Amino acid sequence: MSDSSNKQMKLIKRIPDDLVECILSFLPIQSLLQNRVLSKRFRDTWKQSRDLDFGEMFSVRHSQLEAVRIIENIFNQHKGPEINRFVLSLKHIGVEDKILSWISTCLRKNIKELVLDFSRSKKVMVIPVDFSSIETLTVLKLQWCRFEIPNNLPKGLRLLRTLSLMQTELTKEMIDAIFKNCIYLESLELVKCQMYGILSIYAHDHKKFKSLVVSSMPNLLCIVLDAPTLESYKYDGYARTIQVLRVNALKEGEFHYNRSKSKHSSAMVVGTMRAYTTVNVLTTTNILLEALTYRYPRGKLEKPFFKFENLREFKIFLKAPTFCTLFDIAEFLKECPKLEHVIIDIHNFTFEPQLYFWEMHHKKQIQNNNYLLKFLTDVKIIGYKGHWHELDIVEFFVKNAPSLKRLELEMPKNAKNIAHTPDYARIKFIKSIFREIKVTEV
Repeated sequence: MSDSSNKQMKLIKRIPDDLVECILSFLPIQSLLQNRVLSKRFRDTWKQSRDLDFGEMFSVRHSQLEAVRIIENIFNQHKGPEINRFVLSLKHIGVEDKILSWISTCLRKNIKELVLDFSRSKKVMVIPVDFSSIETLTVLKLQWCRFEIPNNLPKGLRLLRTLSLMQTELTKEMIDAIFKNCIYLESLELVKCQMYGILSIYAHDHKKFKSLVVSSMPNLLCIVLDAPTLESYKYDGYARTIQVLRVNALKEGEFHYNRSKSKHSSAMVVGTMRAYTTVNVLTTTNILLEALTYRYPRGKLEKPFFKFENLREFKIFLKAPTFCTLFDIAEFLKECPKLEHVIIDIHNFTFEPQLYFWEMHHKKQIQNNNYLLKFLTDVKIIGYKGHWHELDIVEFFVKNAPSLKRLELEMPKNAKNIAHTPDYARIKFIKSIFREIKVTEV
């Protein structure tokens, strides 16, 4: 507005005050508080705010005591007919009554998006509110806050599109009730929730369910997926038996497997991946490569067969301990004929000083086999430290990707302490094949 011409300013001044207040009420509360000094017309617009976002940025800028005082003052003077969004990130201990009062005000004013994060307290907050009976909610995100459905019969949540739960107790009946009642559900996120046995996602009658995240739930024994419209599935935890009934629309898979002592974990990973070979984007760890690599059951060399016909983007995190080398990576990439982007993250990983199996067997196979990556254009290696086997990987890509346009090596800032002595002759040879190698320090 300060850069506007006088003519434009006159037009703005002709807008009725009530219309200005209505328009500005949709802005986040922090913006209204910061800009109320610009004009007398804006002085009290914050009292009409529909977007009460007191998220982490707000709580970082203010002490706990100051943040509570500011939020309390805003709720006491709030005059707007509606509150569309309420985001709160605080330590709840000692201010439970105030938080309950703020939530009650939001419920009276037809709250649509409710986000409560009490993770910094490291203690689950029990709020005497039946969230499952709120009829106006479209987004509900609860972290370290108890969520219950009395008698597994929710009275509300019929308009719910997004549900995210962290550190709360769940049962199979609760999950079934959610999918039976929330017919417009698009996204479900379950993180560090206490649940035992089988997690069943029956969304066969849902037309909008697109995203599922299951993370850090070690007591699960099995996951059942029947979600024909699911497009994105992210899993973080131990390898588990996954019974896939229908995931016809799946485009993105993210599998951060953790190391397990179970001798059946590799078989579980292999059994799971058969349902995800049609994805366009895949993110995973070296545990997947270990499961898909060559094995010697009954003394005979065998390899599980997979073809990722539609895969365009692949990202892998290497974590110790592992026997994976360039050979395992190359064998996987060979089965991805349309691959365009590859990211290899070795930020917290270092190849062993001497890789005996690589030297004895894998190196010759890499040299003798055809690994043409016809459509690969972008490669990024995160955590590059100049190890000789990292140079093997770089050389592999410049030799086998004829369409390569960008190859970025991202070095950690402390690389000087952990980096290996550069092999200048080899680096010069690699650059003679592909000059567009970019080295960045992060």
